[in-house]
Amino acid sequence: MSNDKISFWVKVTGWSGLISASGAITLYQLTNNWMFLISTVIIVLFSAYALSTSKDAIWRNKDRVFWILMFSIFFVSLLQSIFVLIIYFKSKKHAK
Repeated sequence: MSNDKISFWVKVTGWSGLISASGAITLYQLTNNWMFLISTVIIVLFSAYALSTSKDAIWRNKDRVFWILMFSIFFVSLLQSIFVLIIYFKSKKHAK
C-alpha cells in the first residue's frame, strides 16, 4: 500500500512540472532572459525523470530521495520540492 502512495506522489511531482515550466516560460516571454529557458529545461528533464522512474525502488530509498529533494529545492522548483518532501517522509515511514 505504501508503494502505491509513494508512486502516486512521484507522479504528482512529475506532472506538477507542467505548472512550473509554464511559469518559467511566461517569465522568459516577459523578460527575454535566457536563464528562464535553462530553468525550463531543468524542470522538464526533472519531471520526465520523475515520471519515468515512478515505479522504481529509487523513490523508496530515503537517502536517495533526500538528495533528490536537495536537487529539487536548489535547481528545480519549490512546487515540486514540496511533493518530493512528502515522498521523503513517506519513504522514511516505509523504511521503518
